[in-house]
Amino acid sequence: MALILCPQCQTPLENAAAEANDAELAVARAGGGTFLPDPVLCITGTMEDPGTILYGRDHLQRIRSGGQNETMCLVTQLPADTRCVPITGGVMVYLPGQQAAP
Repeated sequence: MALILCPQCQTPLENAAAEANDAELAVARAGGGTFLPDPVLCITGTMEDPGTILYGRDHLQRIRSGGQNETMCLVTQLPADTRCVPITGGVMVYLPGQQAAP
C-alpha cells in the first residue's frame, strides 16, 4: 500500500522529503545502481538453492511473524559481490563493477 499526495496537497515537510528522495535516487542512478521498490527480496541463488539474502530479510521476518504474505518481488541469481543499499521506499542494487554512491 502506498500513499500518494499531489504536490499541492503536500505539507512543506512532505515536499522536502520527496525532493530529498528524488535527489538520492538521481545520485544513486548516476553511480550505476538500479532502484527496486519494496517489498523486494534479493538473493544470490535461486528459490531451490537460495544462497545468501542480500536484501529483504526484514520483509521475510514480517511474513513469518505476522503470518501474512506480501506481494514481494524476488530477484534471484545475483552475484555474491552485489551490493544492496537500502534507500527510502526500496533498495539500490549495484552489480559487481558498479560503484555505490556515497
